[in-house]
Amino acid sequence: MNMGRISAIFIKEAQDIRTNMNLLTMFVIPVALTMIYKNFIPEMPDGFALGMGLLFLATLVGMYVPAMTIAEEKEKRTLEVLTLSPAKPAEVFVGKGLLTFVSVLLTMVVLLLVVGSEAGTLPVIVVGMTLTAVVCIFIGMLIGLLSQNQMATGVVGMPVYMVFMLVPLLASHEPQDFIGTLAGFLPTHHFFQMLRLTLDEGQGLAQMGPQLAFLSASILVAFLLLMVVYRRKGLEQS
Repeated sequence: MNMGRISAIFIKEAQDIRTNMNLLTMFVIPVALTMIYKNFIPEMPDGFALGMGLLFLATLVGMYVPAMTIAEEKEKRTLEVLTLSPAKPAEVFVGKGLLTFVSVLLTMVVLLLVVGSEAGTLPVIVVGMTLTAVVCIFIGMLIGLLSQNQMATGVVGMPVYMVFMLVPLLASHEPQDFIGTLAGFLPTHHFFQMLRLTLDEGQGLAQMGPQLAFLSASILVAFLLLMVVYRRKGLEQS
């Protein structure tokens, strides 16, 4: 991959998102929800509000933002221009996803500073968020490719967003039923498990081999699926 072309695409994305209040608002929602749950629901278990906020950040922002940016550029046909440039498709997707990735990590820092967390939990939170954000960004781009326009991303993406956000939360209460079985196939569930294990039980990365392996494998599967869909569907607005 050519880092110069990836950097150029990253800069273009940063310039575009500065004026998009709809996307900028998405970064505020997880922080606001976490503060509401932490301060107005005192009976909530310790660490659950922070874990839920981080889960919403990875899923809501990680999927919604790239889906909208891909769909928007399909409408404007600017993404098609990018793919006709010397930049390879992988470089285009990495460059476009990089801004969301960096923004998710920066919002995570803000969330941790506002809510607070013990220093011993930070390695698990940072590594888990990094892996999960990459998976969600690739899935978000996939949704953008499958959507005809920005409006359609809600129709295509909303069921996906809800499953990836709500199933892990429900499975934490009923791990043995159908929801728990379904959750086992979701990378966000394994991320939420990591958060609960470190925030509630103080476990470190050394005890989370299965979750780390699943998230790493999910990145590969999501990226390969993105490339397959792109090559078959391209950027057409069918």
